[in-house]
Amino acid sequence: MGVVGLVANPASARDIRRLVADGAAVTTHDKLNIVRRVLAGLGSVGVERVLSMQDGGGISAGLASMVDRPSADTWPEVAFVNHPVTQTAVDTVSAVTSMVRAGVGAIVVIGGDGTNRKVLSACGDTPLMPLSTGTNNAFPQPAEASVAGIAAGLVALGRVRPVDAGTPARWLTVQHGARVHHAVVDVAVTRADGTGAGAVTDAAEVCELYLCLAEPHSIGLSAIGAHLRPVGRDDADGLIVRLGQPAVARVRAPIAPGRLVDVDVAAVQTLHANQPIRVTATAGVLAIDGERIFRFGPADVPMVTLHGNGPVVIDVARTMRHAACSGLLSLPPRRSPDRADRTCPQPPPTQPARGPAVALQASVPQEPTH
Repeated sequence: MGVVGLVANPASARDIRRLVADGAAVTTHDKLNIVRRVLAGLGSVGVERVLSMQDGGGISAGLASMVDRPSADTWPEVAFVNHPVTQTAVDTVSAVTSMVRAGVGAIVVIGGDGTNRKVLSACGDTPLMPLSTGTNNAFPQPAEASVAGIAAGLVALGRVRPVDAGTPARWLTVQHGARVHHAVVDVAVTRADGTGAGAVTDAAEVCELYLCLAEPHSIGLSAIGAHLRPVGRDDADGLIVRLGQPAVARVRAPIAPGRLVDVDVAAVQTLHANQPIRVTATAGVLAIDGERIFRFGPADVPMVTLHGNGPVVIDVARTMRHAACSGLLSLPPRRSPDRADRTCPQPPPTQPARGPAVALQASVPQEPTH
């Protein structure tokens, strides 16, 4: 029986970047629409059960109200993970931990980089299908939700192997005393006085960047490094970027929706996998995937490490192409019970063409004349 986990973050796409940049809000109704399409895709390939996270933001309640509608007849059975609802990131970690214990074959994540960071910290090697609904979305890639549901279902059912469906995730860990934090895109060292509203909206306060993903078509702080030395999802190493003067380069990067800034770059170097690096600054505030998380000082300077071989991140286009080429998307021809063959009737055999009427008349014997 195919079982898929579902994490839909009600708080994604609602941070301060709606005020200081041109980030678009994604409402609960929008997220429920995405959920419906995912469920339709999962049901179309035979997934029988979905385990969904509970929340206090209206998504799980909205989903529960839809499962008895006629439009849900083709959906998998929907059940909700039993976990305390705190309306914090703890809900995501608790729900994903329970999903993994229940043996889900894949987890669909509806959220941004921050949501995926929490999911990755708890999912083990369970394949992930991230769908973008956050603000700065470098980790999840855009995809039609119904097709993403098909792709996730094929992986969960074992019809497409994870190795054929995507690429293992790479991530960063930040060791800060006894605590370990995860990042799926970037770690930034800032000169801010505190965590404040969370989101980093001013590139001038950033002095160091550690990147495990830096794609030139993405937005966020990772775009600064991506415009100089891109780091793809298949690359083995990451990137360290130090900002400020004296500058060796200058880039104009989209650090938030509609917000492009000029940034001076002092140095760019390779971040090698599995080699812990102590941040250069002796004090500051550390931001993870664009969100300020904690302060540090000379006595507890953080260590950053790049890791590979994480859970496979399902690539919708790659998975669907593999499925199509393997014949997994073809259905058997439909046969009507009252007529075995509905092929078009063949025309009757053609008769030999007749010649012109004049030629026929010319061939008739003529009466002799006297």
